Amino acid sequence: MKHLEAIKQMVRNVINRFVFLVLLGSSFVCEAQQKDRLTKEQYEVIEGAFRNSGKDQTRIFFQTIDYKSWVHLLYGDYYREDWGIALCSFEDSKLEQSIDQVIDHVRNIQVKEFNPRKLGKRFVLVKDLTEEPYLSLTEPIIIGDYSFVLFKYPNSESLEVQKKNEKGEWVYECSIPLYVVITD
Repeated sequence: MKHLEAIKQMVRNVINRFVFLVLLGSSFVCEAQQKDRLTKEQYEVIEGAFRNSGKDQTRIFFQTIDYKSWVHLLYGDYYREDWGIALCSFEDSKLEQSIDQVIDHVRNIQVKEFNPRKLGKRFVLVKDLTEEPYLSLTEPIIIGDYSFVLFKYPNSESLEVQKKNEKGEWVYECSIPLYVVITD
């Protein structure tokens, strides 16, 4: 009898551990799936970037871009001064601290497909790379009350910086033009 009870207890332990491992594994899968999508706040950052554009329609590439080479421009002497960087003033020291942290976050940006139901009606998603003009965006990077999104047009790139206001809305703070191609 004791032997049979011991076997039953071992079977229960194995089943309990198996169930625990299945639940643990499913939580990792859910976490990984969330990292494949933009968060609600990242969509709010994108909406905020275009809130006052005056355009009825904005054509954007259907997914974020995994483009990281621009970040080195934030840390050299060419753009950065003691007072600020490009069109961004360091009057708020938190902005400077956030910019200093951008490089750590850029390393982790991924390509993520936009969900048209989570974007405003103004956005038209473009899949055909030959369709112009359209805008490519990086995944929004949120550091404290600041957000950073790279806007990549065919002939220019700029880092758009927004700050969360008292109402919790993302509003334009400044931009950092990274390059512009001037054509005749």
